[in-house]
Amino acid sequence: MIPIAVFIVALVFLLIIVRHIGKRKLPIWVIMTAGAVAAIIFQCISVQDAVFAINYEVIVFLFLMFIFGAALDKSGILHSVSVSAFAKAKTKKRVLLIFIAVTALASAFLMNDTIAIIGTPIALFCAKKYNLPAKTMLLALCFSVTFGSSVTPIGNPQNLLIAMSEGVPYAFPTFALYLLVPALISLAVVYFILSISVKDDVAAAEIETDVTDYKLAGLCKISFVIVIAMIIARIVLSVFSIELPFVLIAAAAAAPLLIFSRKRVELLKNVDYTTLLFFASMFILMAAVWNSGFIQTLLPDSISTSVPVLLFTGVIVSQFVSNVPFVLMILPVLETAGAALPMYMAAVAGTTCAGTLTILGAASTIIVIQHAEKSGESLSFIQYFKTGAIVTVIASAVYCGWIMMIGMIF
Repeated sequence: MIPIAVFIVALVFLLIIVRHIGKRKLPIWVIMTAGAVAAIIFQCISVQDAVFAINYEVIVFLFLMFIFGAALDKSGILHSVSVSAFAKAKTKKRVLLIFIAVTALASAFLMNDTIAIIGTPIALFCAKKYNLPAKTMLLALCFSVTFGSSVTPIGNPQNLLIAMSEGVPYAFPTFALYLLVPALISLAVVYFILSISVKDDVAAAEIETDVTDYKLAGLCKISFVIVIAMIIARIVLSVFSIELPFVLIAAAAAAPLLIFSRKRVELLKNVDYTTLLFFASMFILMAAVWNSGFIQTLLPDSISTSVPVLLFTGVIVSQFVSNVPFVLMILPVLETAGAALPMYMAAVAGTTCAGTLTILGAASTIIVIQHAEKSGESLSFIQYFKTGAIVTVIASAVYCGWIMMIGMIF
């Protein structure tokens, strides 16, 4: 018998695909919140369990980074830096290439959700000023932060969980060895596919590059320097098995802005609270599905011994329980079975490629869409899936082949 929680998730997926009831367009956060409420009403999860299901560290992290992103946007420094980065691009395709490269690199060290927050207005800025398709730029951002974040232990939350497990010694070089090459190949595939929709003509644009609020811009620079310093400290401390919490890094970004800026209230008002509600609701609904035990019965027996099985299972299951819960589920299985190192890397690859299949595969994609819709742009489930399915199939094959080859060599 299929649990009620599974039916609720299926309905949520259906509504996200359709996004309309009559002539009314439903925001993604409304659909997910309704699903979480339904799970509580139908007793798929208790109120107490729902409260504890929410990952408050993630919520606080996003809240603080939203403040940083709002300050970057309002100060004008975001636009100024964007123009400087693309100043040498002579064609529109070169603008797309630089954008993919920069956002992928940044996500490897600043976490994919952070770059999703900061990168959405930059993507729309490039689309407007360089006359590029907005949907192409949004897809470029979603895919680049997904693949870029896979190459380091601090690129996304699920990588961090895997890196902290006993099965992954020397996390930074290990991640680079197993995941850097397939990530670069996947990014090249993303550029090739997306560049088809871009005319290869001159990327000329008359753009004002001046910062609009120098005081706020100065505080943003201070925040950025502090964040970079804390990321370096996190990398160094990890060598000594000391983990610097991501929340502290986000707090370092927001602190100068909240303490010294006179626009602190305005920045707080610009926080995307609906996205925070979406994530809280997603944690509750996915916990209800997990507690039902239905997903566990679908896992194949060879999931701890076969790289292809684990990788492709991660791609599919992450669409239903999200990538972080999938990693939390599979780590005990791998550790109990004494799985080889390539299996842990397959878990990383599977949850990475999951993010390019549908808009629910990665939290960073939801952040991009929620932010884009505030500016009048969006990506529908079908629009994302049409391109994402091709990217996912190719990337999954590349990751699988490379991990198996490196596993045999080393």
